[in-house]
Amino acid sequence: MPIANEPGRSSTSRVFAILHACRRSATPLTLTELARRSGIPAATAYRLTRELMAEGALERNEDGSLQIGIGLWELGSAAPRQRDLRHAARPVMQSLAGHTRTVVQLAVAGHHEAVCVEKIIGSRAIVNVAEVAGGLPLHATGVGKVILAYSDAPDVRAVLRAVSLHRYTARTIAGPGRLAAEVAGVRVSQVGYSRGELTIGTTSVAAPVFDAEGRFVAALGLLAPEAEQVDRLAPEVRRAADAISRRLPANA
Repeated sequence: MPIANEPGRSSTSRVFAILHACRRSATPLTLTELARRSGIPAATAYRLTRELMAEGALERNEDGSLQIGIGLWELGSAAPRQRDLRHAARPVMQSLAGHTRTVVQLAVAGHHEAVCVEKIIGSRAIVNVAEVAGGLPLHATGVGKVILAYSDAPDVRAVLRAVSLHRYTARTIAGPGRLAAEVAGVRVSQVGYSRGELTIGTTSVAAPVFDAEGRFVAALGLLAPEAEQVDRLAPEVRRAADAISRRLPANA
């Protein structure tokens, strides 16, 4: 239930309501949709979106719809933890993508989603919906399942409480009980799979990345054609994730 128009709500909270509404949408939003989803009056939403566009936090498409802008990503990527993580991961990811010729991505926990913070594309192009700074569903991706496996219990329960998890394909896990069992298995094996659950014809395998103090910080994922025997690539993904872990400082 939107609460951004409650009396006494600050301008800052309304700005974040707009940004969160954009981020949670799978497609760009019209101003009317943005106002409705954020719970902000249309006139206020119009004023705030103009200010956000001026700062690069929002971008307007040719059809007038709005989406998160590159300026916001640039601010987020400047955070020391993100900068250290991407710096440590990129050479390892490049090596893995070059060797396997697949798409390799690095994701961190967002608000009930996985956020792709780095991506390297190998020589074999596949359908891949993840863009850098874009969100991915936790229940339908390899990186998402790894994030769920290492997230705090309240975060996991919030996802599993969903009455109906969205089905992207016929293979998407839509039952909370089945997803909970799979997430528990990921915690044991330190490997998460998605076999045609987000996009038909694509499979993925992911492994956790930890900092020097053993804290979970990210999930490293590899995406390949569904015909690929991705199980045989799992050890390589785990070794790559371990290599990134060794490169991270304790405060990453």
